[in-house]
Amino acid sequence: MKQLKINISELFNLVGIDHKGGIAIYHSDMTGLEPNPKDDWLYLGLLALKDIAESRKNKIHSAAFIGSGNGIETIAALKLMPELKKIFVTDLVQDIQKGIIKNIRTNAANDLKEVAISGLEGRDCQPLLEQVDLIYGNLPIIMCDPEEIKKHRLSMTTLTDAQSYEHLAVGHQDELRKWSMLSQLGFLLSAKDKLNKGGSILTFIGGRIPYQIINQCFKRAGLSYKRISTSFKRQSDSQFLRQYADYEAKAGVSFSFYDYQQAAQIIKSRLGVLVPDVINGLNDAELKELLVPALLTAAQAYKLSLTDQAVGHIAHAFEAWNPDNF
Repeated sequence: MKQLKINISELFNLVGIDHKGGIAIYHSDMTGLEPNPKDDWLYLGLLALKDIAESRKNKIHSAAFIGSGNGIETIAALKLMPELKKIFVTDLVQDIQKGIIKNIRTNAANDLKEVAISGLEGRDCQPLLEQVDLIYGNLPIIMCDPEEIKKHRLSMTTLTDAQSYEHLAVGHQDELRKWSMLSQLGFLLSAKDKLNKGGSILTFIGGRIPYQIINQCFKRAGLSYKRISTSFKRQSDSQFLRQYADYEAKAGVSFSFYDYQQAAQIIKSRLGVLVPDVINGLNDAELKELLVPALLTAAQAYKLSLTDQAVGHIAHAFEAWNPDNF
């Protein structure tokens, strides 16, 4: 494949991290970056890392980045956490770690001088052979039959293997299965087992699902949590929206997407926030109530995207921890 170069300087500047640089896409399954960096999940990711770095000061000595994508979050952690001594970079996709680590070394060579970095292959936190102080994971939640993923060469950045998480379901009517949250539960359970005492998990979940389902997921994992930040993001990938629409029809649920321009105008006029800036002061229910006039199902959002009209959704960053080991 032709190697794509992406400048990450603006993203880091927007978050308040002093770094200028770029990454390369060495593998077809490596993720890129949205044209407006604030529309990218990495914007919330780097803000969350900065929040953890400031609150935990110099107590983070080891970290794991699960489903690393392109290495940007690891570069940010190295800039923010000077006491890091061990880093683990994992991904489910074969042969992707080499390119991710190359991006990290290109951008953070000086920061890595006394840091051991390892690339591991596998699902969730299963590849980790030791416990760490921080686990970062921004993973897909839409569950799909693995044969369908393989047959249609669908993106693993938005889909995950349903069979790998079915054992976590509690009965056929399990709400987490219904809302395709078993994969998030699986990640949280695997991360909980790999945390050092006082360690934290950073995870990112779209407000496309009811907040009580998110709460139930953390509760089932036996974790305490807090919402770090929320934003309203543009979703420009029609394939992503089609996958949500397909799951919506199959499971009989209704995901929450929004007419982007209408929602952005509501947020600006009612909250004084220019999307996709961070939205403070409202919980998920209050924000969704505010955006009801712009509400779309996934099916409606997919159809709208085919006419080149913008679609958006709520995005949350969470910190979670084991209350029995904190």
